[in-house]
Amino acid sequence: DEMLLMDFSTDHLVGDDALQGGLAGHVPTFLYAFAYDEKRVFLQETLLVARKYRATAQSLEMEEMVRRLERRVAHMGLEVLRRSEEEYSVIPMGGPLPVLGQPTVAYGAAAVMVHPASGYMINRAILQAPEVAAALAAGLRGPGGGRQQAAEAAWEAVWPKHRLIERDLYCFGMEVLLDLDVGLLQSFFRAFFADPKETMWRKFLAWDMTRPGEKPWGMSVFMILQFLRGTWPLKARLIREAMFKDGLHLLKSIFELPFPFD
Repeated sequence: DEMLLMDFSTDHLVGDDALQGGLAGHVPTFLYAFAYDEKRVFLQETLLVARKYRATAQSLEMEEMVRRLERRVAHMGLEVLRRSEEEYSVIPMGGPLPVLGQPTVAYGAAAVMVHPASGYMINRAILQAPEVAAALAAGLRGPGGGRQQAAEAAWEAVWPKHRLIERDLYCFGMEVLLDLDVGLLQSFFRAFFADPKETMWRKFLAWDMTRPGEKPWGMSVFMILQFLRGTWPLKARLIREAMFKDGLHLLKSIFELPFPFD
């Protein structure tokens, strides 16, 4: 009756040298699963985030993903009688922002609204649609209104300042997740989902951690708690990532520091 969000367990890989080698190569995959009814289920083996252009240790071919899913399903004791549908997909995550303020207004994936650390987008796209539509209308109807004014107003609604700050956090999270092996990734998510009220991680996944005009203190508290809940090996990795990747840029963004960290 419940959806399985992220099953990063590895029991099903024990004894399979080929798949175990992929595990040792720092390519953890996980299972999404939910039941349509008593006889039909949706099963998806997937990578959280990867860079295809890196060495093969950073990405997996679809054939190995299928092997891992088949091995996991057998380990769970499920008997597959028929595959009613198969899908192979890749979701672009991260990447540069579009040129904000340009006359052509993009939305959804075209506006890089895909969550850099999770791949989710639909929730944010639905919630922001009325704001963007209102901004377009106001830009067209206002004094001196026209196409350029409407476009600038729409871009400001798609990417207001607080969303850009959030994006910096999510992009940092993406960079961290890229280099975690399965053990550290399991430690990371144990800390991530440890929030007893289940509020901050839900807001993180929904791209909804700040409000217009608010200081991003909630984000700061979330980052501190995530660090404190982590194991010592995870803390060491987070410190390293913060020092050598986007951590300084993230601090500059959150606290509006004037120093040239970029």
